[in-house]
Amino acid sequence: MHSWSQGYVTDISYTKGYYSTLNPLRIKLCFLAQGLMPPKIKNACELGFGQGISLNFNATNPTITWYGTDFNPSQAAFARHLSEISQTSLNVYDDSFEEFLNRDLPEFDFICLHGIYSWVSYKVREQIAEFISKKLRYGGVVMVSYNTQGGWAAISPLRDLIRAYSNYITPVGQTSSVRTREGLEFIEEFMKLPSAETITNPQISSMLQTLNKMDNTYLAHELCNENQVAFNFLQIGEEMERAKLQFGTYASFSDHLSNIQLSEQEREMLQRVSYSRPVYEMLKDLMFATSFRSDYWVRGAVSLSIPQCMEELLKLRVVLTVPYSQINYTLNTRRGVLNLNENFYAPIFELLKENVPVEVVQIKEHLSKKLKREIVYNELVEALIALTSKECIKLAQDDEVIANSKPYTQRLNAHILQEALKTPDYIHHLISPVTGEGVVLNRFELLFVYAYLNKGKKAGWADYVYELLSSHKEKIIKEGKELNENETKAELASQEEKIKEWIPVFEKLGFF
Repeated sequence: MHSWSQGYVTDISYTKGYYSTLNPLRIKLCFLAQGLMPPKIKNACELGFGQGISLNFNATNPTITWYGTDFNPSQAAFARHLSEISQTSLNVYDDSFEEFLNRDLPEFDFICLHGIYSWVSYKVREQIAEFISKKLRYGGVVMVSYNTQGGWAAISPLRDLIRAYSNYITPVGQTSSVRTREGLEFIEEFMKLPSAETITNPQISSMLQTLNKMDNTYLAHELCNENQVAFNFLQIGEEMERAKLQFGTYASFSDHLSNIQLSEQEREMLQRVSYSRPVYEMLKDLMFATSFRSDYWVRGAVSLSIPQCMEELLKLRVVLTVPYSQINYTLNTRRGVLNLNENFYAPIFELLKENVPVEVVQIKEHLSKKLKREIVYNELVEALIALTSKECIKLAQDDEVIANSKPYTQRLNAHILQEALKTPDYIHHLISPVTGEGVVLNRFELLFVYAYLNKGKKAGWADYVYELLSSHKEKIIKEGKELNENETKAELASQEEKIKEWIPVFEKLGFF
């Protein structure tokens, strides 16, 4: 008989990560890129929210009422703790999905699941399907992310061996994170043997390198859950159909740019099977060796014409989220670096350089004026997708939503900055009321932001951060070497120069 954990790793809590694909604002651009009507979202729900960072960040938008459940009580308690700090109206539970279904809940316009779908049993996935079937409003959207066979199939035997070694060889009493790391080290030792040459290939080597860089806590959840399922698109589609869902579009902006990353022969082959969505997606996942997907599924998709899409697209707002001096015209993809047309993209950056929200209609008009021609829908939406994929621009919320979100985001950010003084392993994101999204900052960047807020624009942030670190007897390790006092001060002075350029952007994004 399974315990309440149902085979899920629970002796250690999940990582304190933030996942931007859970932000419902992104749906608008993704849906319009696919020619679909974006939903209007009033009630939303996250199933299996982990530490609840994304859930709490999303709940700072007061126009959407958020609910969430995670059956790990310590994780639910932490999520509730954050909501009490921000003072949002977030509804947090530690129910199983079966228990959650029996609560008196509203119909949801948006339900999201990040990663957990690959880590739970078929019985639990049936409960998820039943929850969606009964609680998702018609026209509603589900975002589900999951491991895929394209990237995991070759390494599955090794993953099974890691789990077996962790469970049966490592000493009893060690945490899952320690046991998983020892299992991975055992596999790395095995891969150096001559006998491993029969299974070695670049994909396996790349995946092992990726796993080796991961946080121990994440490794334990990724590799040591009793259920570890890598799906193909046909399997996911069949399970989503049980909840009356059809495929909508990709939740990851980069996935909308697949065609520009493929060779002519690959595009031609995909075109031959394009009338079958399952075959098309399965083939594409093999071409890219995709190991993880994030997709939107819809209950009752509504298609729009190109003029209708353009009308909706022009209503959106975007904001430049990096210093203007740091823009470039390259795009990193799974197939290498692509060069963007500077003549086309330079006017966009020029209009956005003040780091304040700009309507897409202004971008279209500005481009038309600069290029002396009409801008068509496909090139405009592709440009927006490319720049959001590049993560130098993000969708911006309405001014009223920004103003009403700010008290919640500022309370959360103040808390995160305060905790950064005490521990290096807290939350490494701040939330912007402008975009409704988190932005990743490492420990030192958080400390420099704290220094700025306490010392203002005066010089000497590096000295202030040095005093903070010294008071906690913390040392800086760089390239495996512990820095001495002079080296530490020099490193912090270098970090100060880098962060100075970002502080005005952070102010424009409403971090403080």
